[in-house]
Amino acid sequence: MENSQARHSEELSILESHRNGTDSGRKSLQNLRYATGASIPAVPYWPGVNARDPDFQAATAPVSDQWRQDLGYLHGIDLFNHGCYWEAHEAWEHRWLHLPEDQPLRTHLQGLIQASASLLKLRLSQPAPARTIWERGRARLITLADQIPEKIYWGIEIPPLIETIDGLVAAEDQQFVTPRIVLIGWP
Repeated sequence: MENSQARHSEELSILESHRNGTDSGRKSLQNLRYATGASIPAVPYWPGVNARDPDFQAATAPVSDQWRQDLGYLHGIDLFNHGCYWEAHEAWEHRWLHLPEDQPLRTHLQGLIQASASLLKLRLSQPAPARTIWERGRARLITLADQIPEKIYWGIEIPPLIETIDGLVAAEDQQFVTPRIVLIGWP
C-alpha cells in the first residue's frame, strides 16, 4: 500500500509539472501549434490519477483528404506535442474509426494512437504495457514507411518518430521529456 501511495504521489508531482509548464518538452512547445483554434487541456488526463478536463473537446471537423486541412489530425499532433496522450488518442481515433481497413491513413493513425497510448502507459509507470502497445504501433508505422519511398506520410517523417518512441520505451522513464512531432511541409 505504501509503495502504491508513493507512486501516486510521484505521478501527481509529474502532473503538477505539466500544470505549471515546467516539463521542458511542454514548455518549449507553447508556440508550436498546428490547429491553433483547438483547445489543449490545462492538465493531461491520466486514467486513475486525475479527472478529465470537462471543458476539453477534441476537434473532429473538418475532415479532409489533405492533412494540412484535417483539423482532427492536426489537433492530435498538437495534443501529442503537449504530452496530452489520452486526448491525442481521442482526436485521432475519431478519424481512424471511419477509414477502410486497407487505407494507409488508417494504418498511420493506428500507429500514432498506439504511440500515444504507449507514452501514456510510461507516464503511468506501466512499462510492460507501454512496450506491448508500442510493438504493435511500431509494426504499423514500419509497414507504412516501407510503402513510401520518402518515408514521410501526412507530414510526419516516420523513421525519426519510431526511433524517438523506441528510445523512450526502452528507457522506461516516467519523467521523459515530451517528444514532439514536427510536420514536414507545414506552411
